[in-house]
Amino acid sequence: MAELLSLGLDVGTTTTQLIVSDLTVENRAGAFSVPELDITARKIRYQSPVHFTPMLDENRVDAEGLRRLVEQEYEAAGITRQQVDTGAVIITGETSRKENAHQVLNALSDFAGEFVVATAGPHLESLLAAKGAGAVEKSRDKPLLHMDIGGGTSNLALLEDGKTVRTGCLNVGGRLLKFNEQGQVTYVSPVLRGLTELKVGDPATEAQVRQVAELLTQALEMAAGLRPADELLERLSTAEAGAAFEPAPPGTAVCFSGGVAECIREDYPWLRFGDLGPVLGRCIRRSRFRDHCFLGQETIRATVIGAGCHSTQLSGSTVFHQNVTFPMKGLPVAKVT
Repeated sequence: MAELLSLGLDVGTTTTQLIVSDLTVENRAGAFSVPELDITARKIRYQSPVHFTPMLDENRVDAEGLRRLVEQEYEAAGITRQQVDTGAVIITGETSRKENAHQVLNALSDFAGEFVVATAGPHLESLLAAKGAGAVEKSRDKPLLHMDIGGGTSNLALLEDGKTVRTGCLNVGGRLLKFNEQGQVTYVSPVLRGLTELKVGDPATEAQVRQVAELLTQALEMAAGLRPADELLERLSTAEAGAAFEPAPPGTAVCFSGGVAECIREDYPWLRFGDLGPVLGRCIRRSRFRDHCFLGQETIRATVIGAGCHSTQLSGSTVFHQNVTFPMKGLPVAKVT
């Protein structure tokens, strides 16, 4: 039996979070067999507060500010880079589309040590969030659709018997509209073009925001098979996800996580967070999801827990290597069938 120290860092559209976990590794094979290593226990040692992702402006992440934040959290967790054995640092949601995402990766790669540092495409992010929310385990009892609704995107994973059937991603999130304390619009995401007449500088009303939130909710209902799919579902599908998400079969239960899931759970004032998250959460709570959904074991922390606790897998053994220096970095991955 051995212990590994694992770190997970999720740099999202709205928030950045870090967790530190202890993973227990056991060899399940016999004494004279090829090792069969498995992670048998996961225990979270430290969870950071939920930080707003530091930004220079709407199009650029503050890479140095993010690096300082991670340094502070390492200190708060009582760990050093040299102690960390494994883990994943991932840039998710709309943050992965920012102009300087590559610069952010470099800043974190130097600090994070010898493990995965990458922009998480919608398929990986969907799977990590589903694992972190406990949806993968829940699907062993019955098929379900997991929806992780963040600031800029919603990552979808259709699960059955602990396996992923398909994944997808929609431009549905709580930070597609932003407001100041007086309700004046400060940001309108380009993905809402044609779906709202609101523009930067306009005084917004809750009713106007609700109209946008209801359209976004309808797209989620289409993905869940609760409403006939039309062009709205295709329109709000992200380019990274490829084709529009094929709706879940009728009767499929839905599990929610992400920051907006907190707004499904709690009825916040509509300007509480300066975005459309509270109104979107309220619309989802009152929609056709009402009798078909539940919240994950984790909501806002689902993705970071997936990265920190569920991103590591172990193979049986290393049989042979010669003239190779490990670790090997930046290798392309091809899936061969």
